[in-house]
Amino acid sequence: MTKKEFKEAMLRGLGRCVIAVKKEPEKYRDLVRWACKRNFAYDAQSEGTRSWYTYTMANAYPDKEAFINTAAESLKKYRSNGGWDLLHLSELLMFFAMDGYESARIALEEKYQEILAALFARKRRPNRVFSELSDLERLGLVLAVDSKSFLRIAGDFGRLYREKKYMYDGEFAWFFSDKGGQYRRTMESAAQRDENIACFMQREQADIDAREEHWKQRQTRSPETYTGIRLSRWLAKRADKETVERHALAYRNQTQPELRAESLEAFFCCPYPDDPQPIIEDTKSESEKLQNAAWRALESIRHPAVRAFALKNVANGIRTPENFALLVTNYEPKDADLLEDLLRERITAKDWYGVHAAGLDIYRAFHKDGRVPYPKNLLLILYEYNPCSFCRESALVSMSKHRMLTREVLEECQFDSNYDIRRMAAKRLR
Repeated sequence: MTKKEFKEAMLRGLGRCVIAVKKEPEKYRDLVRWACKRNFAYDAQSEGTRSWYTYTMANAYPDKEAFINTAAESLKKYRSNGGWDLLHLSELLMFFAMDGYESARIALEEKYQEILAALFARKRRPNRVFSELSDLERLGLVLAVDSKSFLRIAGDFGRLYREKKYMYDGEFAWFFSDKGGQYRRTMESAAQRDENIACFMQREQADIDAREEHWKQRQTRSPETYTGIRLSRWLAKRADKETVERHALAYRNQTQPELRAESLEAFFCCPYPDDPQPIIEDTKSESEKLQNAAWRALESIRHPAVRAFALKNVANGIRTPENFALLVTNYEPKDADLLEDLLRERITAKDWYGVHAAGLDIYRAFHKDGRVPYPKNLLLILYEYNPCSFCRESALVSMSKHRMLTREVLEECQFDSNYDIRRMAAKRLR
C-alpha cells in the first residue's frame, strides 16, 4: 500500500493496515503517530473509538514510549468539546498502562484530576449538555479497572452530587450501568460506610426509577396519541388497513405545507397505501420541510411510479442520496450496474456521508427482504469503502449469507477496528 492508500484504509478501520504495519513498520510510522493524537472513527457513538486498532499498530514498534508520549501530549492539551477525542486517547493510554507503562497511567490520572477539580470549582453549568461531566464519566469508565479504583471514582462522583447544586440525577448513568453492574455487591457494601458512594447510588437509581416510570406511562398511551416515527412504526407493524387508509386520507386532505409534512411522517416507516403521485409532487414543494418529508416517505414505497420518477431524476442529473434510496427500494436486477456507478461516483468524490447513507439504504432494502435479488457487487464495495465499521459488519453478515467471505477477507478482518468483526473472523478461520 502507498501511504495515501494506507491512511484511507486506516480511517475506515480496515485490518489490512495492521498487517501492513507489522510487515513494514517504518514506512507507516508517521501515520500511526497521527492516529495516536485523535479519534478518527466515523461514528464513535455507534462503532466505538479506534483505540484498540491504534494500540495494535503502535505495538509493532520497539519504541512504544514515542507513541505513548504522543497520545499523552494530546490528552494534556485536550479541552472539553463534546467530541470523542478524550475517550479514544484515554482508552489508548490505558492499553499501554495495562502493559506496565507507568507514564500512560500518570497521564490519565492527571487529566482525571484536572477535570474533577474544574468541576468542583464551577458554580453553575453552562447549558444542559455539559461536556466536562461527560469527559469525567468517560475517564472514570477507563480508569475503573478493579473494585478499588471503581469505589474511588464512585466516591468522587457522589461528592460532586452532594456538593454541587448544578448536578442532575443520572449524570453518570453510563458509568453506573456498566461499572456499577460489574461491582454491584462491592458498591452496596461500601455505601453503608461511605456517604459519597451512598449518594452516588441514590442519585443514579432515582434517574433509573424516573425513566422506568416514564416508559410505563408511554406504554399505556393509546396508539391514537402517537406521532412521528412512533406512529409510523405502529402503523407498519400493528395497525389494520382501515387505520392506515385514514392517515393517508388525512395527508391528502391537508393543504398547509407544514401540516402536510407532519401528516407524511406517518409513512416514514409504513408504506403509503395509495397512488404515490401526490407525494412525488410534494418533492417539488416550496416548503423545505414538506420536500424532505416527501423524499423520506417515498423511501418506503415500492411502486412503478416511484421507480420511474427515480430513473428520470438520474437521467436529468439528480444523483442525490435521497434519489439513490428510491432506486434501492425499487431495485430490479438490471439496475445493479447503475447503482454501482452511482456508489462509485460518491467514492471518487470522497463523499463519505453519501457512501454511508447508501450502505444504510442497501441494508434496509435487501438484508431483510429475501424476495428481492441482492446486488452482490455492492457488498464488496461497501466492505471496502464504507467509512463506518458498524455498517461494514452488516456488509460482512450479508457476504456470509451469500458465501462471499474469502480467506483473504477473513484474515484481514482479524485486525479490524470493529470487535465483533474480529470475533466473527476468528471463529470462521477456526
